[in-house]
Amino acid sequence: MHRRTRPLALFLALGLAPSCRTDAPVRPGDPAVAEPTVKGVEAETATPKRRRPGVAHSGAIDKIVLAADGTSAITSDLAGGVRLWPALDGTFEPIALPIRSPQSMSLARADGGWTAFLVDASGGASVLAIGDDAQNQNRNQNHSPTQIRTLAQLPPFAPLFEGHVLPGGKHIVALFRDHTIRLLDTAGKEVARLEERKFRPSTMRVSADGRRIVAVISTPDASGATKLELQPLAVVTEGTPALRRDGPPKLATSTVAVGPSTLTLAPDGSRAAVVQRSNGTRWEIGIVEFGEGKADHQVAVTAAAHTVPGVGFVSATRLLASANDGSVSWLLELGDDSQYPRSAPPQDFSTQLRVQAFAADHHVAAHGNWLYVAKVSTRAHHFLGYRSLQANSLAISPNGTSIATVYPQGPVWVEPLSGAGEAPRELPTDPFSGVLRVRFVDDDHLLTIDGMGGVRMLDWRSGKLVAETGVNGSVRSIQVDPTGTMLLVDRQSTFNDSRLFEIRDHRFHGPYIVADTAYRTGLLGAGPGAHQDAVLWTLDSANRLRFYTMAELRSDLSDEAVKRKAIDLATGQVAPLTLDRTGRQYGVRWNENRMEIFIDDGKQVRSRPVGEGSVNEIHPSADGERFLAVIQRAAAMMVAVFDSGDLAERWTMSSGPFHSDLVWSPDGAYVGIAAQTGAVVRHAESGDIAYQRCGLDFQVTGTAPNTALSSVNQRTICEP
Repeated sequence: MHRRTRPLALFLALGLAPSCRTDAPVRPGDPAVAEPTVKGVEAETATPKRRRPGVAHSGAIDKIVLAADGTSAITSDLAGGVRLWPALDGTFEPIALPIRSPQSMSLARADGGWTAFLVDASGGASVLAIGDDAQNQNRNQNHSPTQIRTLAQLPPFAPLFEGHVLPGGKHIVALFRDHTIRLLDTAGKEVARLEERKFRPSTMRVSADGRRIVAVISTPDASGATKLELQPLAVVTEGTPALRRDGPPKLATSTVAVGPSTLTLAPDGSRAAVVQRSNGTRWEIGIVEFGEGKADHQVAVTAAAHTVPGVGFVSATRLLASANDGSVSWLLELGDDSQYPRSAPPQDFSTQLRVQAFAADHHVAAHGNWLYVAKVSTRAHHFLGYRSLQANSLAISPNGTSIATVYPQGPVWVEPLSGAGEAPRELPTDPFSGVLRVRFVDDDHLLTIDGMGGVRMLDWRSGKLVAETGVNGSVRSIQVDPTGTMLLVDRQSTFNDSRLFEIRDHRFHGPYIVADTAYRTGLLGAGPGAHQDAVLWTLDSANRLRFYTMAELRSDLSDEAVKRKAIDLATGQVAPLTLDRTGRQYGVRWNENRMEIFIDDGKQVRSRPVGEGSVNEIHPSADGERFLAVIQRAAAMMVAVFDSGDLAERWTMSSGPFHSDLVWSPDGAYVGIAAQTGAVVRHAESGDIAYQRCGLDFQVTGTAPNTALSSVNQRTICEP
């Protein structure tokens, strides 16, 4: 396996103590804690690299187009997401483009980056300039393109079928639904047109040099086959731009649907290849010659009748044919019709390998949400993709410079926030128990809580295990005091018990167990009214509040003493969803037929209507200045941030069908969301993105993982 994008891949072997020790000091060499080792540091990372996190495909890839040089691509997926792959060797991660579900895509290298042309389902189109800001940076920094500008938008009033960016990125040749072919500049202005009576092409193929087009007219016949008229056209972009016929049309027949990989044009425009028919164990491919004095002919490749091969030119005289049988592709030398075996993607029954592209010695195919990339001349191939998309949990360091993220397949990944901070670190996780939650104790130490209830404190830079404890599973929620001095683990059990640990000198003290059947709990900085010394509040199933001081928890309260602490809510008072660190109550109530969010500080109750949807959760910031509410609207969860003072809504965003974790930074400056489709951190005041990662562990590997064909088919949290 090859990982080129990793700026500093640290693989940390964490020793696990054979017994739980919460109060004993943990020192290097202590036999109770195995010494960790740091290994796998890439030799090339003497100077730590930075790179922009990319965005994984959240659905199976359904379209691929390559730049003419075969080194970059645009792909789309079944969830509607579009990605630019700046490189196909793994040096850069893919980035999301601001368009959904395009019906046609094209890409060409341009000065300083790329020009892309994307046609949406309505027939409207966008011209994008994608800048390579790495050109002004040290190339060893592994920056990827970040600047995306919309050069032009073509409204659907004159809808298109497709468009192709010509080499150099300054012109586009477009086929409109009125069957006119037009030459456009990148501002969308028409500079030439070909329009003839009874000339009604439905698709086009454009040569790699941009000088020739083949317009395709398809006519189904009674036998079920399709008659194809292939009309060569010349493209002139210098001097007076023009589109004109360039020779007589050629005829062909095909029994399969005309698609990008069943009808293809040579890079110099001299010939086309058409997948025609199966004769049992072999597929016939017609070679249509456009040059004078050259005869059309046929070649055949071995492939089962139900696996339509895709074909594409990898040079002017070499054609690659690849079927969905998981065996080999065939390279056809058209000079003498000799054939040579080449690498082929794995068999994929979901797409039948129709999603593939060919250009300049490259063969690229979709394998679920991964890309298969083959260099035809060397017979070598690799896969590009992400090991994981769904984020289980995330945490923000107290100084706001680091973020820790956990994915189901591991590891814990600690990265700089907003481009600042230290080089990323990877902390392995136990594959049998995983990590349920992650939280910072301070800027140097991280807590991981696994699915079995194990709690570990790590020095995240070295991976050293500092201390550990456990709560024996059934973990419902985790809270760490902003000062890093208390850990609250809430368990779902017969008594819904909570375990509170003190954290002093990087050791766990406790646990102090509270079994009062509470279904909501939280930590306090200073309790309300007569409970100023309280550090913990609970709300039980009978809607009775309790407040506990640290002295009471240390004293080991009896069950009777706990029962006596119950405080009934006042008549008409609505049970809160949560309390903030000062004891203010936050909740929802109905005012006639409207749901309202309220804040009750014990003196007055302030409220505001929710609008559409219902509130499921409320999370106040540590400083109490703001709170976030999770609102269920239709099939999506919305996260909205409000000011606690005037209850004004600051911003809102969708977290998809569900989220797995919500956190505030200890200073209240950031909000973090971990969801099924990635993780994002936003500035609490503005909602601007400070960090996002929708895809962890981008890899270049010889074989795709078995998760490549499993997709959530939902828009990622990183996409607008």
